[in-house]
Amino acid sequence: MLQLPDAVALLKAHHDCTGALTDLEWLSANPAAERLLGITPLAGRRLRGGGTDAACPGLFAALADALHGSVERTVAARRGATSVRWRVAAGPAPGGVCTVLTDLGPETPTLAEALAESLTAALEHSAESFALFDHADRLVHANGRLKRDLPDLADQLVPGISFEELARRFALADPRLTTEEERSAWVAERLERHRRLEPPVVVPLPDGRWLLSREHAVPGGVLVHYTDVTTLKLNEERLRVREAEARAARAEAESASRAKSAFLAQMSHELRTPLNAVLGFSEMLLSEAFGPLGNPRYHSYAGDIRDAGTHLLALIDDILELSRLDSGGMPMAEEGVDLDTLSLRVVSALQEVAREGDVRMRREVPATLPLLQGDAQALTQMLTNLLSNAVTHTRPGGEVVLTAHLMPEGGIGLMVADTGVGIPTAELPRILHPFEPSDSTIARNSRGTGLGLPIVKRLVEMHGGRMELTSEPGVGTAVVLVFPADRSLPRDRCRPAPLPPVILPA
Repeated sequence: MLQLPDAVALLKAHHDCTGALTDLEWLSANPAAERLLGITPLAGRRLRGGGTDAACPGLFAALADALHGSVERTVAARRGATSVRWRVAAGPAPGGVCTVLTDLGPETPTLAEALAESLTAALEHSAESFALFDHADRLVHANGRLKRDLPDLADQLVPGISFEELARRFALADPRLTTEEERSAWVAERLERHRRLEPPVVVPLPDGRWLLSREHAVPGGVLVHYTDVTTLKLNEERLRVREAEARAARAEAESASRAKSAFLAQMSHELRTPLNAVLGFSEMLLSEAFGPLGNPRYHSYAGDIRDAGTHLLALIDDILELSRLDSGGMPMAEEGVDLDTLSLRVVSALQEVAREGDVRMRREVPATLPLLQGDAQALTQMLTNLLSNAVTHTRPGGEVVLTAHLMPEGGIGLMVADTGVGIPTAELPRILHPFEPSDSTIARNSRGTGLGLPIVKRLVEMHGGRMELTSEPGVGTAVVLVFPADRSLPRDRCRPAPLPPVILPA
């Protein structure tokens, strides 16, 4: 507020022939009034056309009312470029009006106006785009970010333009919409989504950017809210590309694995043919079918040839077996297998090997255990591989135990535990992967392919079960085979299947 005394002035009224007021003339005014109105001298000037009506358009009406009685009101005025308020206190005087003007200072907005101004400022400085449409779908306000996001429409985002018109202009500016039919279809679809206030949708822009469009009903209209999600879309696209590349790489790896399995199977068959001939001829030499060999050393050499050939044949059989499992070329019989009888046969077949290594073998398999529905040949191979591994890696004086039990959920569990040298924890995952080299001294010093456990794992998974391996160096190893409950068969409802011969691994 100006720190000045009140502006006091006396005005004379001018009337037309009918007595109607036509204007007011300043008769006298103190210096404060002249400074307030910005006119010196003020006396002799008329209110209208004299400059004072431009500074305060509401002053004439207030003073005209004062001709008929005292008036006190606040009117809007201008002080240069600043909006201010004046208090007008006036009343009738002989032949005119006496008035006192007080400068109240800059105009203070109402609460609603202040809130509206704050909201507009917030929208203008927002990192997201906004457009507000009224109940007739005409644009009320578009913030600056929206104009930057849509540069082709920036000069058209003016209050009063309809949403439909903006949609049509957007379609015209989009180079991807090349025909009138395409543009009309796009506009119709956009208007329908706008009418229904459908869930958020991602809108591609002609320049390659993407905006997430969300529309909300607000009092008196609709607020359209846009968020730039270009970075997110680009990341999604990169992720899709990586996933596609990963799928292609996985398919290529699976194809290579199948090719490897097919090659191994073919080569195994090719190797078996000449090897069978070597074994056959070595047996003939050992039996001296066509006469004495002469020197006894020849007989010893023939035995070495047979033993080495037999070992090599067992190695080839392991590779062939794994390739058949990997390629899905191994059919599985479904029959009831008596684990008590099967385990007894396998343990008996390995007893001689265990005695040679001074390893005790113990079997704890209940005779009342349900039959296991599965492939007898595969189950025989599983137990043979596990027990053979356990005996091989158990020091003299150690023990290997085979146990079987009915699990609480009705499945059957088989466990082969030994008191052998054990396997380091870091090596356990490698042990179960075929053809993966192991740093374990045990693995390096072992004869054979190292495919025994991977083969067992695949065979138990063919039966819908799983293999669990635990080991501790210096304590021993335990391998557990768990078969699901639906493979347990009551003994009184089916006849046990005949068991295949036990073939010891090389």
